[in-house]
Amino acid sequence: MIKINLQTKLFLLILVLAGCNAPSEQNHECRFYGIIFSEINPKLNLLIKLHLDSLRHLGVNNPDGWGIGYFVPSPSDTLLPVIRRGEPSAPLDPRYTETIDEVLRNVANSAIGHVRKGSSGPISGIPDPHPFRRKCINRKFNMLFAHNGTIEEEVLFKLISQINPFYLEQNPPDYSPNYLDSDLWAILIIEILDTYPDLSIEECLKMAVVKLDSALNLQNAELNFVMSTGNTLWALNFTKSEPKAITAYYYPDSMVSSFWIVASQPLDTITQNWVEIPNHTLVCLKPDEPVRLIPIFQKFDISKTKEHKVFHHYPNPFNHSVAINYYVSENNPVSISIYDESGRFVKRLIQESSIPGAYTVYWDGTDEKGIVLPNGIYFCHIKNRGEEKILKLILTR
Repeated sequence: MIKINLQTKLFLLILVLAGCNAPSEQNHECRFYGIIFSEINPKLNLLIKLHLDSLRHLGVNNPDGWGIGYFVPSPSDTLLPVIRRGEPSAPLDPRYTETIDEVLRNVANSAIGHVRKGSSGPISGIPDPHPFRRKCINRKFNMLFAHNGTIEEEVLFKLISQINPFYLEQNPPDYSPNYLDSDLWAILIIEILDTYPDLSIEECLKMAVVKLDSALNLQNAELNFVMSTGNTLWALNFTKSEPKAITAYYYPDSMVSSFWIVASQPLDTITQNWVEIPNHTLVCLKPDEPVRLIPIFQKFDISKTKEHKVFHHYPNPFNHSVAINYYVSENNPVSISIYDESGRFVKRLIQESSIPGAYTVYWDGTDEKGIVLPNGIYFCHIKNRGEEKILKLILTR
């Protein structure tokens, strides 16, 4: 029997009181939750129960089913994912609370929860397809994945097929031909991981986001996800719509912790312990290690450059994507376009007004339709009001 001291009892009481007045719902589709830890204890046990209960209450406005996935140990010392799903909304399904108890009895290291408000594929009448389980073919990688928001399915389908025309046969979608955007998003990530096995997981995740962002062009989309292998937890906050319509947070507000939690919104009223992940940012979380916040589009430090107005690109030649640095001196419209060696227009990367500062934009070697371009010389045309700059780019795959 586990003995609980007075300090732990007070902590548990605070958590219960915090859960009694959970924050109100925000306006976007679906909600997710993820946790990773090194060792379970009574405090963490109750925290998981509190947050999964709060997620259940969010099912009132996300009524199209629920899903919870978690990892269990195996005789071969690998972590195996277990998934439970329900078709009634979480508040109306007694199996949801039974699954919470099951998770607390059996979970090892990590779990992901999701409540769904359908906006893609079969909208209702099916159990929540999240979290998705996806495995790599060319590397050892087995993940649980949940997404919230909406992405154009046709864009995802075309991008997956352009990278590898046969990949959807190797990793078939759960629903076809009425595709789920979230499932295709998970497949695209796995495809990038398989296509570039020598790159790190974080490099592949950034590449997947850059490629999808580029393929979407000016379409609005929400790419937020939580993903776990049982040993590492990742979460992305990325929306193309403005003002920012979706959010993602990690918990606790600490440099290092024995456990980490991510959620679409704070799941208790102790909000000072929740940290909002900035837009266009990936967070990588491992127990007993510092938080890693990884910007997808990173500004560069103008103070470290010799010239005040900087236009720079790297790597060059490039094969996956090239980063193009540029500086805006005034509140002026900025246009950045790619042309081929003959001067033919290829793709517009940026056409917007920007506040003064240093920025980075990425090009992944595709045209306006997302078609992968052949090796060769291309030119980046940067125009900021009266100032223009042309950069030579060399694509070698």
